[in-house]
Amino acid sequence: MPTAPGACVAVLALLSLNACEVPDATADSPLNWTFTPTLRLGSTSGPDALYGVDEHSITLGPEGTFVVLDKGNYRVLTFDPNGTLVGEFGSQGEGPAAFGYPVAILGPRSDTIRVLDGPSSSYEVFDSRGEFLWQEPVDGIFELGTRQRLVEGGTMVMREVGYYSDAPTVSDQVLLVRGQGDTLALATLVKRARGDLAVPECGILSISVSPLFDPVLVWDAMSDVVAVNDQPEYVIQIFEGGTRARFLERPIEAAAVNREVALERIGEGSTVGVAGRRCRIDPVEELETRGFEERRQVVSGIRVDGEGWIWARRHAAPLSEPDRFVTDVFDPDGVYQGTLPEGAPWPATFTADGRVVALETDELDIQSFVVYSVGRTGA
Repeated sequence: MPTAPGACVAVLALLSLNACEVPDATADSPLNWTFTPTLRLGSTSGPDALYGVDEHSITLGPEGTFVVLDKGNYRVLTFDPNGTLVGEFGSQGEGPAAFGYPVAILGPRSDTIRVLDGPSSSYEVFDSRGEFLWQEPVDGIFELGTRQRLVEGGTMVMREVGYYSDAPTVSDQVLLVRGQGDTLALATLVKRARGDLAVPECGILSISVSPLFDPVLVWDAMSDVVAVNDQPEYVIQIFEGGTRARFLERPIEAAAVNREVALERIGEGSTVGVAGRRCRIDPVEELETRGFEERRQVVSGIRVDGEGWIWARRHAAPLSEPDRFVTDVFDPDGVYQGTLPEGAPWPATFTADGRVVALETDELDIQSFVVYSVGRTGA
């Protein structure tokens, strides 16, 4: 016979608390997936050594190839499905097929690869073989947004607003750009502006510094699915075709921050250097200039795979401990499937067959992208 609502309250007068124990909704369900490395893109030396790449420096080319924007070397490398370097294009400089400073790579779309070049505010467009096709200017919404994704029907981009003004607040926006004059803002995060800190001992009149525990507009996109977290709490908005479809939530509260916690995070104060001279900033002065947010954001990263699964990276340590992270996984319907253990690869992107591509740095600071097959036990 079903228990009537509130029956546990009455029973508690006669039985122990354990008789009506309610499961902890914040508890993680361990997800024991296995990650097996299958190939590595990049090496410690030679023509395929990478320099200055980040998680957004890789995209997939046709027929299972990998295309990597090697930012620090002003070039694009193409690897075959076995991880062998098979092509290189681009160079440092001005004009067609050259980069003043490449900041993002997008592709493929209509068998083309686009490299966003900061100084020229344009895309350098190449075919999949690396042949230069054309230069495509972009308007102001792209000038500061180095995070971009191609999606069905347009381009996703993050725009930072107001960082060079004297306004007390600034904002980040995630935009769906469908075409000239057709831009849809999906989410906006308003936050404190940066402060200006002087370090006269080093002859520095002004350094732009962000508040401690500065919140971030966390997002990712794949196909027509966009996932966004724009608040301290664990709430992820899912958009499909530019329309909000659902929310993903877990009852994990954002950790409260106070002045004592903020000072502990600063420690002995930041250091800056000019012309070989190092100066340490007084921690109290630094805190007064920077300020701090009252809560630490729970979600620190989001990835969307090709089947619409959502991977959410979040803080797993209290404020008093060094940062540690774990990854929650949700299925395409938004159902929480479980939490991967610490140390599981964090995806930079996914292959068409569901493998994870992760950026890794070894003890010598050598960067490479490692491709893992995933054993989804219990999923």
